[in-house]
Amino acid sequence: MRRETRGTRWVAVGLALWMTACRTAPETPTSAESRDTVAFVDVNVVPMDSERLLAHQTVVVRGGRIVSLGPVDSTSVPWGAVRVEGQGRYLMPGLVDMHLHLVPGVGEPEDPAGQVLALLLANGVTSARALGGPKDTSLQVRDRVARGEVLGPTLHVAGPSLHGKSVQGPEQARQRVREYKAAGYDGLKTHGYLGRETYDVMMAEARAQGLRVSGHVTPEVGLAHALESGQQIEHLDGYLNELLPENDAARAEVGQVEVGDALDRMDPARIPALAEATKKAGVWSSPTLALFETVTSPEGVEPLRARPELRYVPQAAVKAWTQMVSNDRQMAEAPAERKRRFAELRRQVTRGLYAAGAKLLVGSDSPQLFMVAGFAVHREMEALAAAGVPTYGVLEAATRNAAEYLGEADTWGTVAEGKRADLLLLDTNPLEDVKHTRDVAGVMVRGHWLPRSELDLRLERTAVAANAPPPVKKSVAPDASPAP
Repeated sequence: MRRETRGTRWVAVGLALWMTACRTAPETPTSAESRDTVAFVDVNVVPMDSERLLAHQTVVVRGGRIVSLGPVDSTSVPWGAVRVEGQGRYLMPGLVDMHLHLVPGVGEPEDPAGQVLALLLANGVTSARALGGPKDTSLQVRDRVARGEVLGPTLHVAGPSLHGKSVQGPEQARQRVREYKAAGYDGLKTHGYLGRETYDVMMAEARAQGLRVSGHVTPEVGLAHALESGQQIEHLDGYLNELLPENDAARAEVGQVEVGDALDRMDPARIPALAEATKKAGVWSSPTLALFETVTSPEGVEPLRARPELRYVPQAAVKAWTQMVSNDRQMAEAPAERKRRFAELRRQVTRGLYAAGAKLLVGSDSPQLFMVAGFAVHREMEALAAAGVPTYGVLEAATRNAAEYLGEADTWGTVAEGKRADLLLLDTNPLEDVKHTRDVAGVMVRGHWLPRSELDLRLERTAVAANAPPPVKKSVAPDASPAP
């Protein structure tokens, strides 16, 4: 957001169940295979390759991959596999948060980064893209997860933001892109304010280096040029500006949050043409509806403070968020109807993008301003549904769309043989209501199975660690020996 201030071990679950019988003749794996094999038996599969449900299936995972998927009566369960009973449950791809921020730490349970990883997994998030985080540890956390040193979602990490203060001119933009590529970042993030020439050089060099650019759109570049350039757009930046009359001076002034008179001059009839242009450009959008609806909530701060997931974040952060919202005079004095109109216009833009066939992504922009990692993904999915995106469209945005955008659809994002075993087991049918993705019975990330009991333990440990007092530094007596 442009207006905000950002408040910013692997645990093996070794459950070995010996099978004495199954519906078909068992296979006999090696001992290594038996330790590494999990079977979801008689489960309803939501494959996310199309809007369909495969009832009464057995899904076998070995070595972090789905090795077989078929009807329970004809799909064998390997001898010695961990057996997960799936009757009456639903298995779908793990969720993806395409806009979060990493926090300090290297991913251990006691540090803030490790707490974020635990919260993501507990909410079924098995992949995530970090569009911000500590420069000294973000890549380290990504790589530790990839090596299996800590358990967390697979991470894609963008380089430090490219904006008007971090980049001084076109040549430095070119240099920064090359530096970030050499450092091993997975993409680029911009907060805008670069100027048209510098922006164009950044985008050209990013294409040359094979790096996708995501982030903000500011008036000096504008929505039309960002679409033409192929930037992936966060927060619906630029769309509300384009709803104003072409000669309206506010086009160059409207920021990410607008509750002033300009709202009255915004015309939703312009949305279909903008949505069609977005689809034609092949640009993907991460609306972050839930965050902006939180910031502009007409109900004030108390309902935000009552969110149950706040027990998993430091209470000092909750206090700081409360002060930020309470001290925002512009927002406090804005009429409730203006806030509602702002939120509704953003919903209409989102609905228009979906109707035109422009691709959506789910991004939470957490942790910040009462948006708690993991839980905020569900809030964003529910906000997309409330905006009028069909249930299946929301599920697409939260799963296979992300894999497709990242160029990894052949590897993950759907439930199919050969795909990476990032899976979410639910007690209720997500095709009926996106809220059912909260009914988590267990999560599998890269083949590691975490039942509900283990997820609950991780949540409780996170609640304790997040609010533990800082360690007491031991005082060291001064050396009384004589100087040499």
